Amino acid sequence: MSIEELQKKREELRKKLGEVKEIRERFNEKTKQLREKRLELAAQIKKYKQEGLRHKEQRDETNIRVAKSKERRRELNKEYKEIRKEIERLRKKYLPEGESLDFLNKRKEELEFRQMTHQLSKREEQELVEELSRLSEKIKERKKILEKTPELKEIMEKERIIKEKGDKEHIRVRELADKAQEEHLRMMECFNKSDELYKELKKIQKEYIMARLDADKAHKQFVSYIKEIREIEEQMESMKKKEKVDKIQKERSAIQKKADDVYERFKRGEKLSTEDFMLLQKAGLI
Repeated sequence: MSIEELQKKREELRKKLGEVKEIRERFNEKTKQLREKRLELAAQIKKYKQEGLRHKEQRDETNIRVAKSKERRRELNKEYKEIRKEIERLRKKYLPEGESLDFLNKRKEELEFRQMTHQLSKREEQELVEELSRLSEKIKERKKILEKTPELKEIMEKERIIKEKGDKEHIRVRELADKAQEEHLRMMECFNKSDELYKELKKIQKEYIMARLDADKAHKQFVSYIKEIREIEEQMESMKKKEKVDKIQKERSAIQKKADDVYERFKRGEKLSTEDFMLLQKAGLI
């Protein structure tokens, strides 16, 4: 292969080198972007997992409080039932038979509410007023008995207090249960987001590996072209040196032949010019 052919091949390789370099840089840039995206997703996954674990911890702590509050409510209900039994016993002993004071008060409130919120006929109004009067008398009568019966009055007050505590504990159980459920939903939301991001991360990781392989492949081709170009350049340099040596040898052969002719003329005694003598000296014949 001639030097001209090698030069042409080198130019083709340099063109391919530029193309594969561009491909390599494009894939390197893609891997850089995917790596940054991967790190970003990993950070988000970690964030949602940690947040989910915090909600789980709060949910579990709240559930423990729910269990304790339920136990407290159960104890209060049990105590309330025992007090109710004692009240019933004392009522039978001290109060007249019929409706309880609680029932009477509740009934009175219902009628008063109806009186304020309903349009009543004259007859209905009269009947309602009479019923309220009857209820008031019964309530008054029972209150007098209570005032004269400290034992019953005391236990009914205790009943009221226990009922209030039980009601508050019931509300507390419901509030804590709602809070635990809210923490559970938030936990699941965080874990679901984490799972979704993890799926996306796996996809990004696959793209990253493929881009990295393509970049490595382009880099190997890039190195291969450089090596081939260097080999061609070394071959060209070797051929140029050889051509130079051949030229020098050819020139020396020509000089030597010419000097030999001059030397033969010199031996025959022919007259030589200054240039002829210089040629003989250059050839080392004199």
